[in-house]
Amino acid sequence: MSLSKEQKPDPWSIQRGNYAWSPTSAFFFTLGRLLTLPVQYMILTKSTTLPLSAFSNPAATLSSLTFSQTLLLAMPAYAVLKHIYWAWFLMREPLTSHFVTFATFGDMGFEALTSYVSTIAPSIPYWSPSLLVPGAVLNFVGITTELLSETQRAAWKKDKRNEGKVYTGSLWGYVRNPSYTCNVIFSFGYALAAGGPLYAMFYSGIYVCNFFFNAVPGLEAYMRGKYGKQWEAVEKKVRWRLFPGIY
Repeated sequence: MSLSKEQKPDPWSIQRGNYAWSPTSAFFFTLGRLLTLPVQYMILTKSTTLPLSAFSNPAATLSSLTFSQTLLLAMPAYAVLKHIYWAWFLMREPLTSHFVTFATFGDMGFEALTSYVSTIAPSIPYWSPSLLVPGAVLNFVGITTELLSETQRAAWKKDKRNEGKVYTGSLWGYVRNPSYTCNVIFSFGYALAAGGPLYAMFYSGIYVCNFFFNAVPGLEAYMRGKYGKQWEAVEKKVRWRLFPGIY
């Protein structure tokens, strides 16, 4: 049965249930995410152009960065690597042009804002250079945890014996949407390092609002429609959506 007009997937979202993965869309997503790195470099160093050494000798270019600039560039770079791995090795659905455009430029915009905030951080209340390393640790732990848990779930899904089942292992046994939880953690860490606790609450708060009002309800409605009573059993077993004991 074909989807009705009302049931057609949102072109701005993941095309859940459609497993016609496309290398073309993954390529453009990869290209779009990589573009953020020179942008962040120029903002962090207050440069209007990339030095020629960035192409002829990137190691020398990176070695000219301060410790704080290095960490503030490493955090979005690690996120880019995670996204590339996700697009090529974990994603089964095709990425629409709408999604690729929104995801790549949206992330680049928030990363550019954060890079800029880091350049004026000394004027921001409650920011301290001592927050740089703890923030980076939170960021790296959040991204790594998400990547490992998603890899575990992908391996479980590849097993034919698990076809038609809902995964509740690993972090999915504690909250129903652990990837979103990890997103809040790594975004908070990134913003904490760049601009302190006030900016961190603002930046990660955007993620929380999106998950609370948009992503989580949409995903769980899809899961409820696809898995029916099995999903109802998961909701009873795993009570929390994002944060254990809170939501």
